[in-house]
Amino acid sequence: MTDPATPGYRALLRHPVAARLLVARGISELGDFIGLAALLLLAYDQTNSVLGPAAVYAARALPALLVATVFSGWLDVPARRTMLVGLSLAGAALIAVPVVVPEPLPAIVAAGLLGAVRAAYSSVHVAVTAESVATPLRLPLFGLSAFANQSGQVVGLLAGASMTVALGPRTALVIDLVSFLFAAAVLAGLPANRQEGRRPRPPATAGVRIIAGHPVLRGIALLTLATVLSGALPETLAPDLAGGGWRPVLLAASSFGGAVFVLVVGRRGWLAGVTGQVVAVRALGVALLLAGLLVTLDAPVWALALANALIGAGGGWLIGAQTTFARLAPRERMGQVEVTMIASNIVASGVGIFLLGGTAALFGPAAAYLAAGLVLFAVVLLTRPDRLPEPA
Repeated sequence: MTDPATPGYRALLRHPVAARLLVARGISELGDFIGLAALLLLAYDQTNSVLGPAAVYAARALPALLVATVFSGWLDVPARRTMLVGLSLAGAALIAVPVVVPEPLPAIVAAGLLGAVRAAYSSVHVAVTAESVATPLRLPLFGLSAFANQSGQVVGLLAGASMTVALGPRTALVIDLVSFLFAAAVLAGLPANRQEGRRPRPPATAGVRIIAGHPVLRGIALLTLATVLSGALPETLAPDLAGGGWRPVLLAASSFGGAVFVLVVGRRGWLAGVTGQVVAVRALGVALLLAGLLVTLDAPVWALALANALIGAGGGWLIGAQTTFARLAPRERMGQVEVTMIASNIVASGVGIFLLGGTAALFGPAAAYLAAGLVLFAVVLLTRPDRLPEPA
């Protein structure tokens, strides 16, 4: 059952590993979303279609899939600190490509390879948490990490969109590059794990087998995939639903809702249990259907921004899923298990947003919101998550 005495956030700031992970995450997330806003608007403005931003998201699918299969066994082999620093430097090198050539094709290629880097980085980040952070601190750590992600989206998308509109995409992309370098410097100061040795490389499919063989992990994984199918939908549709000063607001509304949600629930233990996670998934489905209804009724943009904020809040349940995985997956294979989920999420998000973007292009944005909500409820009914046992 969930531990009611979940520590507060101050305990994280005193922890030698958790504190550096949080600082690096905050720097990296802010820079990433400043750069992402530039890539999205660059793709939209030069293609004049919602399929341009959708392609930026969808391009991450194949490289992330390769990380989860062909290269997944290597993630648990080198020292964790070395991997985190190396991946941050790789991100800086990749974002330099659209800095030099700010065109749609280089932007899409860079976004695809960055998806692979982010998948590997996030998996090692969770592996470090599982190995070096005590169980009661993990939900607050995942909560603050998700807050860094969501608030980074709010500030980064607003700032990146504004910079791109005023100055062009190159300035925002340079800021993203510098953020990778700063994050690498912070991570280089992580304490060395003297008990950590070079691990044997497992088969590429070990992560899939671990998840598929555990009833709780399997059920939570299916709900996670159903959630991320529409994770990028509010940002993808925003350029088509609002113009002028409302465009950055609508672009960042989902992230704002998610940031508030994870900050509030990250220090409360109920989301670490399966029951709380299922309640949040159902609320997300309601929010998606509400957004579709508002678009159908031609509601004002502020109302749609509020619905997008509710969608972001519903998606915040994923920090509970991370806590469940960190608790139940084998620690020595945590990197591979996590990258399997992250890459699966990226693939599902890329395929989902491309299909939903196509639905929006053919039938309008309302159809995309409604389809996303119906798919989520269908998966909830098929998996019967109410029957999943609570983690011990």
